[in-house]
Amino acid sequence: MSIFCSKKLSPPVRVGTRLKNERERKKISLNQATQDTHIGKKYLEAIESGLFYELPQAVAYRLAYVRQYADWLKLDTKNIIHQFKREGGLDDIEQKHPHKTIPFSRLTAMPFLIRNIVLILLVLLFAGYLIWQVRGVLNPPLLEIYSPPEGFITSSKNIPIEGKTEPECQLLINGQSARPDEIGHFSVSIDLTEGVNTITVAAIKKHGKTTTETRHVVVRGQ
Repeated sequence: MSIFCSKKLSPPVRVGTRLKNERERKKISLNQATQDTHIGKKYLEAIESGLFYELPQAVAYRLAYVRQYADWLKLDTKNIIHQFKREGGLDDIEQKHPHKTIPFSRLTAMPFLIRNIVLILLVLLFAGYLIWQVRGVLNPPLLEIYSPPEGFITSSKNIPIEGKTEPECQLLINGQSARPDEIGHFSVSIDLTEGVNTITVAAIKKHGKTTTETRHVVVRGQ
């Protein structure tokens, strides 16, 4: 007759508890473990407590932390990693297929289109500004003479020269400096002599571009 004896088995020790027990057996503080392993204290606490969902959401990081901790404690790393996986240490991480395509929709593409449109507009504005600046440098300044007209005949020996140029230009009338107002208008009286008088008006930009207008005025003798 066979006699069977029952033996009460102890529940298996969880992987986190194994790591914690080994650390405490060696009388190492959690702070010292953090310093030596360079693993964040909150992650070591999560591993020892079995709160694996508090670890980084990446398989590589979790396995590296557990492997490094076990190796530092001089435990069987393969056994620890195997138990860690069996206890669901990676179950809460969403597994994504490496070749899974990202669904495309007009809504997801909209920010990309808007960003490109804004970028193109900025480039066009900048190019337009550069062209405007270059034209401002290369083109001669505006100069219009309102009075007197070419070939004007008068008996007066004094006549106003009126016209318009660009406000920032230097203005010369028969070599004498004159100053336009804030919008470029000017009116300067000059003396004439009897006979034909040549009046030369020059507008000069700061970059040296010049526009010149000439008027001939005849003064009759009285």
